[in-house]
Formats: sequence, structure tokens, C-alpha cells
Amino acid sequence: MTTHDLIRRWVAEQMRLDPATAGPAELGHLDEVTAAAEAGYVRALLRLREYRPLVG
Repeated sequence: MTTHDLIRRWVAEQMRLDPATAGPAELGHLDEVTAAAEAGYVRALLRLREYRPLVG
């Protein structure tokens, strides 16, 4: 399972949304919120002194 999958699952739980039964509009909203959560996760990693990207 990827980090994206874990974050998406967590976001769906917070929204009390079952992706298996959700409609297209709900899934679109889930994807938007997931993207925002992933961006926050990446920003938090980059702020860590101990974090060093593999590329760059």
C-alpha cells in the first residue's frame, strides 16, 4: 500500500465516506481533500531537519 493509499483511506475515514459506495461527486471531493492532505504531509517532511530527499 502506498502513502497515497494510506492518506486517502484516512481522509475517507475522517469524512465518514465509503469509497466503494460513494458517488462521482463524493469521490471527486475525496480526491481534492486527499491532495491537500498529501501536500501538507510533504511540507511537514521538508521542514524536518533530519529529512533528506533522495533526489535533488
